[in-house]
Amino acid sequence: MSSDEGSETVHRASYLLYPDDGSEDTAWPRSTDLALLVLNEPIPQHNRTLFSSIWTRATHRICIDGGANQLYSLGTSDNTLHTRIPDAIIGDLDSLLPHVQKYYENHNAVVQKYHDQDSTDFMKGLAYLDSKLERQSNNCVTVVFGGLGGRLDHTLHTLKVLFNSHTHRNVVVVSDDNLTFVVPKGRSRILANSQVDGPACGILPLAGQTVLTTSGLRWNMHEQVSSFEGLMSTSNIIDRPCITIDTTAPVAWTAQFRPPPN
Repeated sequence: MSSDEGSETVHRASYLLYPDDGSEDTAWPRSTDLALLVLNEPIPQHNRTLFSSIWTRATHRICIDGGANQLYSLGTSDNTLHTRIPDAIIGDLDSLLPHVQKYYENHNAVVQKYHDQDSTDFMKGLAYLDSKLERQSNNCVTVVFGGLGGRLDHTLHTLKVLFNSHTHRNVVVVSDDNLTFVVPKGRSRILANSQVDGPACGILPLAGQTVLTTSGLRWNMHEQVSSFEGLMSTSNIIDRPCITIDTTAPVAWTAQFRPPPN
């Protein structure tokens, strides 16, 4: 999702989903793995071509508990059931349907049940992925489908996991209409693709009060104090293909996401 260039962090954002080899900044980062995590939310019709592309490119494919039900449902609807077998299904498995479990076990998927209730299935899935990576987890881009829709407590937990892991994992979440990731403390540059990103965007100070300076947005900020209780930059507009953010604390970047027509 991001790379360090000196003291600046570069976020490829949607170029990780649609790489452009015309520039080193927008090409797929070299020596980087791609992992796909499927959470327990339906995969929208308008995201299915993208899902298929990420599935094909991924070196690790993991369903998080009931995410296997969603993959199974998608496979039965588009006749890909036999060609999309996950490497593993991870979680406490309280949502996994018996016939789905049996099907994937019969096709050699690892089904691993965790009884620990102090961590969520999403956390268990990331930990399992870490155990399988040949490189360190920050040399892997993890694309997550789901997690920011449905129940509010699940949505807030997904955001919490993103913040808690952003220093050692590159995670980007694809939801129905948004692309979301964490921007770390310091100076960052976000590369926006006008074909799929925006126009609306937001910078969410969910880790506590921060001071923001930005460029490339319709309504930029200069040393603006931002907090959950106070001012937040929501319903902003992407005006330039390169956005800079200087922040004294990690923030969530979220932007409208419009995959090309299937």
